[in-house]
Amino acid sequence: MSHIDRRDFLKGCTVATLAAGASSNALAYFAPPDYAPAAATNDTLVVVFLRGAMDGLSLLPPGAASPYRAAYEAARTGTRIPTSGTGAALALNGTNWAIHPRASALRTLFNQNRLAFIVAAGQAQPNPVIRSHFDAQANLEFGFGGGTGNNIGWLTRHLASGGLPAVVPLPATSLGNITAASLLGSSDAITMNSASDFRIDGFHWSWEEDDSASGLVGAVTRMHALWNSNATQLESAGKETMASLDLLRPINFGLYNASSNPGGYQPSGGANYTLASNQGFGDQLRNIAQLIKSNLGMRVATIDLNGWDTHVGQGNPANTYDYFGNQVESLSQGLSAFYTDLASASTGNLMQRTSVIVVSEFGRRVQENADGGTDHGYGNVMMALGASVNGGQVYGTFPGLATGQLYQGTDVAVTTDYRRIVSEALIRRMGNPNIYYVFPGYSGYTPMGVFQGPDLPPTSYDNLFANGFD
Repeated sequence: MSHIDRRDFLKGCTVATLAAGASSNALAYFAPPDYAPAAATNDTLVVVFLRGAMDGLSLLPPGAASPYRAAYEAARTGTRIPTSGTGAALALNGTNWAIHPRASALRTLFNQNRLAFIVAAGQAQPNPVIRSHFDAQANLEFGFGGGTGNNIGWLTRHLASGGLPAVVPLPATSLGNITAASLLGSSDAITMNSASDFRIDGFHWSWEEDDSASGLVGAVTRMHALWNSNATQLESAGKETMASLDLLRPINFGLYNASSNPGGYQPSGGANYTLASNQGFGDQLRNIAQLIKSNLGMRVATIDLNGWDTHVGQGNPANTYDYFGNQVESLSQGLSAFYTDLASASTGNLMQRTSVIVVSEFGRRVQENADGGTDHGYGNVMMALGASVNGGQVYGTFPGLATGQLYQGTDVAVTTDYRRIVSEALIRRMGNPNIYYVFPGYSGYTPMGVFQGPDLPPTSYDNLFANGFD
């Protein structure tokens, strides 16, 4: 059976309508005005996934004067973030919260009103609570908030319903070894572990070297010759791949070096990504910043930072060994460099149209375990970063840490559905009100005020395609 592509289908419907004449109702049937996508903004949404379930109570512990502090200290000794002495947490002014001392760069962004935290956030009930990493990550990225989903990511549904222009060179990219599940089902996204590696140089002849005298034909010429028609799905996919390669090949993604790579990328504003070297996180953020600066129309980017499953030896900043702190520092320094780089761009403050959402699949138990770690929990902390974020605030209703206030007596409860935060970004920053299409089963959206921008009535989109084919 031939694959039906949504864009080709709609193009065909449009052509048929034009052929039928201006009085035809065919277009109204296939794409009624109520389902027509709104016009997209020129913003970029960057989703950072902290895979492994980040311990939000260690990133954002209760402050010294917090009403939750006593219960926190009773539950934690080996993993506790102190409020005084060696390794003391940094107070977040005007709140009951503090932040891990190795997240000082995040605190600076918070104080500059560019960073906001959302507490007690996660995959809200009435869906079943999932404590499996694989299932929880999949459900979050498919956009179902818990329970079961399908194999179409929520970002894919956003791209389909967000009103993008007909031609966008690079709508979406997933930085990592595999495509993020939130982009599954999308023909608009490219996946790359490193932008500098997104090329085909593994031949015994050079990529671009054509020499008619010797008969040498470069790899790029040979590859283009392989995919010279749209006769089959394979040939069409090959042409799309080559188009992506052609688009990125002229860009030098290597870091600038006066002697070895003088044409390399120079981050703006003194941004230093090397401080976020954990798992290449800094390099991948730098690649995203460079792609945004290259003005290729990128609307969505995803990036992972793994290693947050701290059942054993989580550590704490009061001790020499602080595994969790190493993770936090890489996250903090990477996001700070990213913000500085784009905010200082020669073309203006690009963070005004770039929003970053940081999420993890679930939080950790309030009570630490006997192995110096924390086990799988429920509610967690989300972050929103950008020049169009109403930062310097901690959003959400925190339910408390007393036993009677915990979910099932063990975990931070969820009072803010993660889809509420993402939906606000889609509406206010991306210009896409079709959040009930992006997040099937979600309802009752109201803005929390994390993001700046105009509100649009939340709606669904394109019921004709609600069965999920792309």
